[in-house]
Amino acid sequence: MNTTHFFRPMLLTSALMLAAPAMANNWMSIYQQGVQGDASANEQAIEKLTTASAAAPEDLQLQAMLGAVETASAKHAMLPWNKMKAAEQGLSKLDKTLRQLNPQDRAQAIVTMQVHTIAGCTFINLPDLFNRFDEGYALLKNQIQSPAFGFAPTAAQQALYSCGAKAASKAGDETLAKTWQQQSAQ
Repeated sequence: MNTTHFFRPMLLTSALMLAAPAMANNWMSIYQQGVQGDASANEQAIEKLTTASAAAPEDLQLQAMLGAVETASAKHAMLPWNKMKAAEQGLSKLDKTLRQLNPQDRAQAIVTMQVHTIAGCTFINLPDLFNRFDEGYALLKNQIQSPAFGFAPTAAQQALYSCGAKAASKAGDETLAKTWQQQSAQ
């Protein structure tokens, strides 16, 4: 298994969290360090997000961040079966969080967008053996094409465009990738 690109950092969600300043202040830097940092930073993020999500099990954003950080911990595991276990544990949490969303709840539109972005960016960066790229790409594409997207903060739109451009490029749709990359730079 090629682990060179296993779970690339997910910088894109930091801008998305601007829509929820309280959470951004409390958890975003921990989340960022967890998906981008070394094994120690990842371990600390898992510990802190586990405690926070246990205290607020209804907070789907925290649950999604924890799932993404747990998934990212696979890049630090030495043995292949430990990599799989870590990735599957995080993916299971992301899947559960996605199932708990109610896309028809307009009051949860920002939460849905945030969770879909975290999950989508995580899924598109997984190795092909997980078969999650199409699902991640669909999550990102659906959020960009949704009517609520136009009402999202500019930073959130840029984050989605950037991650979506990466997915479109990986899918071979260079025209869409270029369009979305240009949108993310505005």
